[in-house]
Amino acid sequence: MQASPRKVLIDSHAGAITIAVLIFSALAAASMALLVIVYAIAYPLAIEARDWPGFARLNHDDAIHYIVTPVLSILSITFSILVGALACVLTAYLLSRWIYGAGPMLMLGSYRDRLSRKTHA
Repeated sequence: MQASPRKVLIDSHAGAITIAVLIFSALAAASMALLVIVYAIAYPLAIEARDWPGFARLNHDDAIHYIVTPVLSILSITFSILVGALACVLTAYLLSRWIYGAGPMLMLGSYRDRLSRKTHA
């Protein structure tokens, strides 16, 4: 008799490793997006505070071209990164609920406890 895919994933480490990788990649993407948002806020503030000579003589249209446009493009890329991180979290949650019947953090904690109790003698 063939085992179901769910049973195979429970017996192997593949399901837990996949969920851990998805959570890790979501955290990495969210931290990268946070750094980009800090940069996008700090960049125009640094130009304004330093009163750089190249930017001091810009009229309003040039300022929009040289400052606002790059910041908006950076923020749009950051939004797509955050959507990807959200997709990773959602995928990890759904996969964890399907395989183990619990959320990913609870499942990873109980999986760690199960691994530490095994004896490899």
